[in-house]
This record gives sequence, structure tokens and C-alpha cells, in this order.
Amino acid sequence: MSAWTLKLTAFLVTGLATIGSAVYVTGHLKSSAAPLHPRVEAAPTGHLNLSPSVRSSGDQQPLSYTSVS
Repeated sequence: MSAWTLKLTAFLVTGLATIGSAVYVTGHLKSSAAPLHPRVEAAPTGHLNLSPSVRSSGDQQPLSYTSVS
């Protein structure tokens, strides 16, 4: 197989896959008038409260590492 035949075959397969995918996607649209980004509702309080969710307890032993080969 010559190099040009291989390049042409790869080009045709890529083109057919692209066209086939485009036809499939346009045929299966849920709503063509839907916005790309939905609107975000504002939070009721308007404040974001961040707090750590991991808490340490004093009764745990420290971790020790040993090397295993």
C-alpha cells in the first residue's frame, strides 16, 4: 500500500466519522432552543459559609511509617 493511499484512506475514514457524528448529534437534539448555560439562582442568604469538615481528636496515636521492599 502506497503512502498516498494510506493518507487518502485515513482522510476518508476521518471525514466519514465526522459527518456521521454530526448527523447523529443533530438528529438527537433534546431542544434546539435550549440555552447553553442555565441561569443560576441566588442563594437565599447571599453568603458562603466555609468550615473545615475534618477534625482531629486528641486520643489518636501518631502514624509511623516503615519501609517494606
